[in-house]
Amino acid sequence: MSCSSPSGTPYGQLVRHSGCKSFLAVQGSTLTPSHSSSEECLEYTYDGQGHLTLRHINAGFNCCPGTISAAIVILAGEIIIKEKEESSLCDCNCLFDVDYEFMNIKPGLYRISVKGPYQPPDEPPLEFVVALKGPVSGTFCVPRKKYPWGS
Repeated sequence: MSCSSPSGTPYGQLVRHSGCKSFLAVQGSTLTPSHSSSEECLEYTYDGQGHLTLRHINAGFNCCPGTISAAIVILAGEIIIKEKEESSLCDCNCLFDVDYEFMNIKPGLYRISVKGPYQPPDEPPLEFVVALKGPVSGTFCVPRKKYPWGS
């Protein structure tokens, strides 16, 4: 692999998502969830060569969302993800983990923001600024109190 700057147009895509998460089953077992149901998080890993992965932890969707998709916009210094669900056929919402992959992301300072269909307007947005200047990884979380978050 070359150490040169990534070339080509930056792009990203939703690659997979979990099913509806059950925190009760995890609490009763020896497994410990890495994040509680009262927070919404973004885990990121950048390889320094243009490849960025994001995992949106505890994304709120309807329990019967149909196809989960995302509109992704990559601008100079900004990555914006707007998540959507195809349908809301059930009378309940739940939390999912959603994975994204990005290619040709040039090193630099980026504001990364994710907006889901049920993000509470009166709670902090899921967005942060990160320096993607070399291999780096981390997690950014915001507290959530409104359904489907919280216990």
